[in-house]
Amino acid sequence: MLNVGDILAVLYSRGDGETFHWAICLPISTRNAVKLHAKDPGLGHWFFEYPPPEDDLVGSKIVCAAIKIGKLAGDFDIAAVENILQAIPMKVPALDAEIEPRFSCRVWFKEAVRQLAYAGVITCTDVYALENECNEYARGNDASQASYVGYMYHVSQYSS
Repeated sequence: MLNVGDILAVLYSRGDGETFHWAICLPISTRNAVKLHAKDPGLGHWFFEYPPPEDDLVGSKIVCAAIKIGKLAGDFDIAAVENILQAIPMKVPALDAEIEPRFSCRVWFKEAVRQLAYAGVITCTDVYALENECNEYARGNDASQASYVGYMYHVSQYSS
């Protein structure tokens, strides 16, 4: 079950057991969330999907892991988070230039976490540790594997 007001890192299966589609999701009910993410329709042209779609995370057949990375509070609501995230350029940030050979939704996710932290929406002690943590949860419950049990909720130890 989702908690309205949570800020979630959500990893979706790509069917290979190793890579995932990364998004920030903001629950709007006990099942559904607004999905904020970088999208590529397969042509190498990344964009922030606007308006952001609503996704049934709990009923999804491809959500591997949902990790709570924060909570909406104060002046921050869905529109404020959306404004922060849609401003992220669709290119490898200078901070990651030496370790990321190309832009992807995972690269966008790391920059999204940084921008949310800079804005004071969340506190993240280590973006790279958060990335590894999310990967571990998703790999342990990939929708392409026979052991898949559906939507799994976790709380990050590196972001709040």
